[in-house]
Amino acid sequence: MKKILITGGAGTIGAHFIHKHNTKYDITVVDIKTDHVNFPKNVRVIEADLSDYSICVDLTKGMNVVIHLAGIIDETENDDALDINSLLIKNVFKATAINKCDRLIFASSAQTIEHYPNDLQIDKNRPVRPHNLYGVAKCFGEALASYYADQHGISTICLRIGAYLFVEDFTEMNTRDLSAYLHPDDCNQILIGCIETEGLHYEILNSISNNRYKRLDISETIEKVGYRPKADAFELFRWKSE
Repeated sequence: MKKILITGGAGTIGAHFIHKHNTKYDITVVDIKTDHVNFPKNVRVIEADLSDYSICVDLTKGMNVVIHLAGIIDETENDDALDINSLLIKNVFKATAINKCDRLIFASSAQTIEHYPNDLQIDKNRPVRPHNLYGVAKCFGEALASYYADQHGISTICLRIGAYLFVEDFTEMNTRDLSAYLHPDDCNQILIGCIETEGLHYEILNSISNNRYKRLDISETIEKVGYRPKADAFELFRWKSE
């Protein structure tokens, strides 16, 4: 079984993945707070502050794959969030490279390109245009992932995650959010593809569902990791055009 470290694993994305796939992998969760999630007994759970680089080094030892989900979700102009998210990215990425883990999977965000007009579909080759400092930190992570892939030889994959939401939690979405929607099960499918697909060096993969109108182009995600999205936000949430 592959040994996988999931930082921020007590968050929504990590917890859903772990509950669905904990028997497939040897999983260690690290988060600054974990008592709000009940994980299966076979999952190793550690509370730690990843702003301490030495802790990151200890946690990544012996891991095949590191999935970096940890960070502060803050789409305001908050310098503290930018500083903290950038520090966590720097510490986890460096520790992953020092310990020669096989692959790093980074939860980037659609916020890296969110300053483009809403009616424009974005592929990974367009220059980043973050709309907020949260997106700026994600741009930093994508650049650092490229550096560690090229200079240290670890495989790195950046997932530009869209509007992740459980169907039962839906209240309201505008058309932009619907076009960027990512169903949790589709997200799990992408993560499995990223863990299992061999021969990837450095990739940026757009991560949304099979929405009727797509904010992000997912053709490379389909090609590179065998993604077969099932959900369509416009159908799930009964959106109708005027």
